[in-house]
Amino acid sequence: MKQYIETKRWSIESVRRACIRNDLFTAGDCEEYDHMLNWVTRLYPNTENIQYIAEIIDKYSENQDVANIMYILANEAVVTTYEAA
Repeated sequence: MKQYIETKRWSIESVRRACIRNDLFTAGDCEEYDHMLNWVTRLYPNTENIQYIAEIIDKYSENQDVANIMYILANEAVVTTYEAA
C-alpha cells in the first residue's frame, strides 16, 4: 500500500477570515488580536494548538464556546493536504 503524508497548515489570514466570518474576537483590541495571530504563525495546527488558539479567541468572543471555535478553525482556517511519501 502506498504511503501518504498528511500536512496541515493555517495562516494569519485564514484565521483572520474565520474570525470575521463568524463574528469572533469582537471584544478584543488590536494588540490582543495581533498577539493571538502571532501565535498562529508559530504553532502547527494540531488539536492541542487549535484548542490553545480557540481558548484565546473565546476569551474575546460572545456567545461561543471553545469546542465550537475549534470546529470553525479546523474547518475554515486549517488546510489539510496529502502527498505521496
